[in-house]
Amino acid sequence: MPDVLMPAEMDLKLVHALQAAPRATWQEIGRSLGVDPGTAARRWQGLVEAGSARVTAYPEVRLWAQDHCNAFIELDLRPTARAHAVEVLSRVPQIASISIVSSGRDLFLTVLTPDLATLSRLVLEKLQQLPGLRGTRTHAVTTVYGEGNHWRLDALSPQQRVPGPPKAGNRPVWNDGYREVLRALGDGRSPAADIAARTASSGSTVRRRLTEMIGGGLLSLRCEVAQPITGWPVAATFWARVPPNELHRTATALTELPEVRLCAATTGADNLVMTLWLRSLGDVQRLEAELAGKLPALTLTDRAVTLHAAKRMGCLLDAAGRITDVVPIDPWASS
Repeated sequence: MPDVLMPAEMDLKLVHALQAAPRATWQEIGRSLGVDPGTAARRWQGLVEAGSARVTAYPEVRLWAQDHCNAFIELDLRPTARAHAVEVLSRVPQIASISIVSSGRDLFLTVLTPDLATLSRLVLEKLQQLPGLRGTRTHAVTTVYGEGNHWRLDALSPQQRVPGPPKAGNRPVWNDGYREVLRALGDGRSPAADIAARTASSGSTVRRRLTEMIGGGLLSLRCEVAQPITGWPVAATFWARVPPNELHRTATALTELPEVRLCAATTGADNLVMTLWLRSLGDVQRLEAELAGKLPALTLTDRAVTLHAAKRMGCLLDAAGRITDVVPIDPWASS
């Protein structure tokens, strides 16, 4: 794997600050970290140019799973067909994440579509056209209990942390104006004036829409970070079965573990899926033992280590986990 330049402690603190408040001003960030705002801005630009971090935007998945369609898709492919499939699927706006995984499947996709009919077309038409495809398994998400937007580097003290934007009382629904803003947010820190230029809207209209989308919980902004520099370089996925009457309690407990990035209930015999970031491969076994002791209702049915994350919430990643490009997530995009 290519070498990844490890960032300085100040850079890790900067990433943590933007994980908490992705669109905070450089004045707010500088005040929190005790540095000049210009210094904070320059260091962030250096991280972005190195592919170490970036703010990305996507629909808030917990609400999305309630009102629309969120699914995990497993693909089986001939070994010689995998690279082409990753190249093609990485550019599909409805496919938020792509992992090449071990143990019983080749690719693991996270997909956001407006409805089940659109998901069906994606699976039955788009995916079926892939050369070398051997089979697919689709698991619709029924509830998202926790996702990576809330994962933190833990590089800041409580006194240094930047407060996130205030939550609004009203919950908006997606409309054409909000969709335009989402499509224009290839960089989640884009100034309102730049978004306005891309959407033929006024700056004040964009600022209002952003405030409504973020405050109302419609839009997630995530400070994505190259995994190797986090100290948690191993990613894995666990599949599990939980009795329906224990599902909510068990899933809620799982979201409190620092290793758990995503925890979602799904359709099918395995009704719970979780993705993890771990410090070592040995932690896979350690965590299994810990879960068996703490959550007796949970039965792990399968586990897979991520060999390479090719795409994570719109960010395209190279072999070292660096961000090379962004494909904005757009569930409504034309097939």
